[in-house]
Amino acid sequence: MALRETEHLLALESRAVSRIRVREIKAPSLSQMNSLWASLKGGVVSTPFQTPEFLAAFQDSGQKTGAGGFSVGVFAEPGESEHPLMLLPLARYQRGPIRVVGMPDFGLADQNAPVIAAGCRLSGDCRAEMIQAFLQRIADADVVDIHKLHEQVGSLENPLSFLPATISHNSSLVLDLRSANASGNWCGKSIYKKTRSKFRRLVSEGVTLVEAVTPEERVGLFRTLAAQRRERFRQLGRVDSLGREDRSAFYLRLAAMEASPTPIKALALKQGEETVAAMVLMMTGAQATAVLVSIGDQKWHAFSPGMVLFSKAIERSYEAGVRWFSFGTGQQEYKQRFGGEEHPSRRLLMPLSTRGRLFVGAREAHRAAQNVLQIALRRNGVDS
Repeated sequence: MALRETEHLLALESRAVSRIRVREIKAPSLSQMNSLWASLKGGVVSTPFQTPEFLAAFQDSGQKTGAGGFSVGVFAEPGESEHPLMLLPLARYQRGPIRVVGMPDFGLADQNAPVIAAGCRLSGDCRAEMIQAFLQRIADADVVDIHKLHEQVGSLENPLSFLPATISHNSSLVLDLRSANASGNWCGKSIYKKTRSKFRRLVSEGVTLVEAVTPEERVGLFRTLAAQRRERFRQLGRVDSLGREDRSAFYLRLAAMEASPTPIKALALKQGEETVAAMVLMMTGAQATAVLVSIGDQKWHAFSPGMVLFSKAIERSYEAGVRWFSFGTGQQEYKQRFGGEEHPSRRLLMPLSTRGRLFVGAREAHRAAQNVLQIALRRNGVDS
């Protein structure tokens, strides 16, 4: 399939690089993305949510993007187009009358960042300038809206999180598995001792820890996880996001891929054919993120199989060379028991047109009004 692309040259103020060539490739296939990622100077620095496999599953599972669909921005110095400096996956969609350009996410990604060439020697400020100049020239959208921007992508700064139009938005708990300071002494915490004891009890009941390694095994385990989760949410009277056809299709597509290595990792505690608990991780390079977990029959709950599985996932990640283990967004109490530090995230909300400026202005006014209301409630002793 031929690549459909547009190309233009950006003039930058940075002394490190005065001009940069940007191609935007429309709807690249998995094989085309694999080639593109492999061409980055010195290798790839990426989160698990911007890998070719994740992006191909996003495209193939019917996510509701607009006419512009999915694309990848390719940043390279003139004359070096065969070895890009950076890649920026994008998704265009409609929010009412507003045309939005963001990253392939829709609740499926826990962190968003460009894909950076390990051999790129440009500063974080220069990379941010490149991205901002490119985004400002997008003509078929009213606003840029990208969530979950952490300060780091691997060992490098995430240039998106430092753009002037970003605002504080959320946070995640992240465990540094290889830090020399006190927060890195994760394996000595009481929760790990307790889960090791619980695991021994499970083993005495004939339970084993298994990893689904073939596409067929991953698909089967995901279907079991989804069924357990659906039942649990029904009992709680909550809406299960995996009930959405497009979201379930995404995980099934990713699980079924023959790619090796694949960013999706599926672990389970099993007694024979019965699944006691299951977990899906996204893992690549120095980062792993737990994205889905389920617990089976009530009879196993006294063994805390979910906590045991988290502990085993962290150990497996450490053995695989991972440095940062993320528990995803939210500050639930069970996550805090494993240690880790709060990593703030930001949101990029940047208007590109008059309609976009009106939209962002309305959002900012609403946000300011909410802040005033919260302050007033606290002053009056009302729990919000």
